Amino acid sequence: MAPSPDSLIVIAAIILVFVPLAVIARAIGQRRRWRDPHRLFTWEQKKILLTRARWRCEHKHPLWLRCRATTGLQADHIVPWSRGGATAIANGAALCQRHNARKSNRMPSPLYRWRLRQRRRKYS
Repeated sequence: MAPSPDSLIVIAAIILVFVPLAVIARAIGQRRRWRDPHRLFTWEQKKILLTRARWRCEHKHPLWLRCRATTGLQADHIVPWSRGGATAIANGAALCQRHNARKSNRMPSPLYRWRLRQRRRKYS
């Protein structure tokens, strides 16, 4: 017995709707950003970052002076690793625990990055 024309239309409609949705869902699931395989800075990289910062936190509030913390310094990714930032000296900054936790995985503004480059020229 041959299928009725109505059932063929229903089957065709299901295929036309669900196949593209399945393809889109698979593409979204496979899309991943590139990440540096090295999540943490090595001790050698940390020493370079800390020496460049003169062993002091590099954070500076827009209206105040640079942070005075010299203990508990951490190597931080300027562009967060979770957002594709490389674990490299060029993407590193020395921050105290407080400012590193406050920054978290947020992207710094272009103004913040420009100000950081300007400050580094003064103390490097």
